Amino acid sequence: MFFLNLIIIILACAGAIYSYYNFQQQPGLAVEFACGFLFGIFIMNIWLIIKNKKINTYKRALEKEAVSSSESSSRVKVLEEKIKVLEKALTEAINR
Repeated sequence: MFFLNLIIIILACAGAIYSYYNFQQQPGLAVEFACGFLFGIFIMNIWLIIKNKKINTYKRALEKEAVSSSESSSRVKVLEEKIKVLEKALTEAINR
């Protein structure tokens, strides 16, 4: 995507230079360039909105995964503690 942005910037600069040198002969060219530039900004904003939505979705998925993994580890710890208590009770029952 970086190369696409670079190409857009280069073409915009080329259009600006071309419209600057030909402004005296063709004044409508500057208006065309301005419209094209604004359209490019509009398209890039749409692209950034879509990209940010994807990033936020990915962040939420990572958060859910982190919560589920922490739940699993806490469940394992609880079960290990229960096993220790049961082993201790069993050894006490056997010793009696």
